[in-house]
Amino acid sequence: MNTYKIIFTRENGTQGTDHFTAINERQARKDFGECYRHGTATIISIELASTNAPATKQQERDTLEKIRKMVEQLGPDSYLATAFEGCFDLAAENIDNDWACSMADRARRAEKRAAELEDKLAESVKDYEAAHAAAHAVAEEKDAEIAQLKAQLAQMQETARWNGQRCDEEATAAGEAQRRAEAAEAEVIQLKAKLYDLLVAGK
Repeated sequence: MNTYKIIFTRENGTQGTDHFTAINERQARKDFGECYRHGTATIISIELASTNAPATKQQERDTLEKIRKMVEQLGPDSYLATAFEGCFDLAAENIDNDWACSMADRARRAEKRAAELEDKLAESVKDYEAAHAAAHAVAEEKDAEIAQLKAQLAQMQETARWNGQRCDEEATAAGEAQRRAEAAEAEVIQLKAKLYDLLVAGK
């Protein structure tokens, strides 16, 4: 866009100066006429004041509306309508909010976010695999400990069974010895009685 400096005379003969931003001098003259349509103003001179000037928001809105209508005339399934989907609304937001967003920027941000999520996912997978390997190692260690404890328990049970059997045998032997002792003691008593009888009879 260009900025044009316009010097003009008013109805009362005084001079005035105004600046208009337009794509060319013809459009600048047209905008001047629209701006001063309620009075009689005559352009004395017009000169290019600057180039690469930013368009006004209204100019951007007008241009956006023209483009929107042109695309709408092509139909909703046209290539342009498909390519511009969402772009018109984004452009209106840029104008209203002084933003500089684009669909390409959004796509790049989405791709960056997707890449970040993929990196996090890969990291999570690594953490999971490491945790799974560690858990597997701990499980194997615990299985070995359980097997060892089971073997010790079996050995203790066998020892207890053997000790129980020995106790039963010793108890049986002790009972037999007690019986034999009691029998011997009874026999001794009988022999003493017979000896006593013989001694008495001999007198």
